[in-house]
Amino acid sequence: MAQTSLLQGKQFYCREWVFHKLQHCLQEKANCSSSAANKPSLVASSGNNTGVVSGKGAAWGVLLVGGPGSGKTALCTELLWPSSPLNLQRGLHRQALAFHFCRAQDSDTLCVGGFIRGLVAQICRSGLIHGYEDKLRDPAIQSLLQPGECERNPAEAFKRCILLPLLGMKPPQQSLFLLVDSVDEGCNISEGEQTSTSLSGTIAELLAGHFEFFPPWLLLLCSARKQSKAVTKMFTGECRPREASLHLSIMRIWHLQNLW
Repeated sequence: MAQTSLLQGKQFYCREWVFHKLQHCLQEKANCSSSAANKPSLVASSGNNTGVVSGKGAAWGVLLVGGPGSGKTALCTELLWPSSPLNLQRGLHRQALAFHFCRAQDSDTLCVGGFIRGLVAQICRSGLIHGYEDKLRDPAIQSLLQPGECERNPAEAFKRCILLPLLGMKPPQQSLFLLVDSVDEGCNISEGEQTSTSLSGTIAELLAGHFEFFPPWLLLLCSARKQSKAVTKMFTGECRPREASLHLSIMRIWHLQNLW
């Protein structure tokens, strides 16, 4: 997992609209957190840069899509390690609870168990959620985080080690975000077919199956190639059973076009 900027000190240009929209989404999440109602609902997306989202209180996130070279990873990197002291992203990075960069050439970054353990470690180090570490002292939770066990049952580990502890904590003073770049990496995807590269599934499958149960103050921000339509459908709910449609959430979809 990357711990420093992948841009290696290079200057970041353009895409200011993304940071402004993200700031707006984080403010909406803050409003959701203070609202009593938090029922997920299903809506449709439209437009080139943004999607239509359901009323406040619904569980939703953001999916950045674009072709190869459109700047998805560069934008995620700039969001976490801003290169300019004056731009909006300089303040947004303080609201990052945890992050993960998936890389096709690095199998360790595609391991679901490693992904979960990495998030747990980052949340503990962040100091943004007071009391989270205390929740992890339960021996049953510790056993779920052990190598091998986490890979055998990633869904249970994700729920009991991350989601349930966060849901039981006092909401932070400001909304936070979880960033996962290139979430479609590790999936052997073709239209109408979806297979995983490991027995424990993929990071995309794990997040798509649980993001509607995120705390209302936590925004899930992912990026993926626009060609990965099956991955996009995971998050929009289009490929889930019809009988479950009333319980689905949707992600806002922002399209990144190439700069040239």
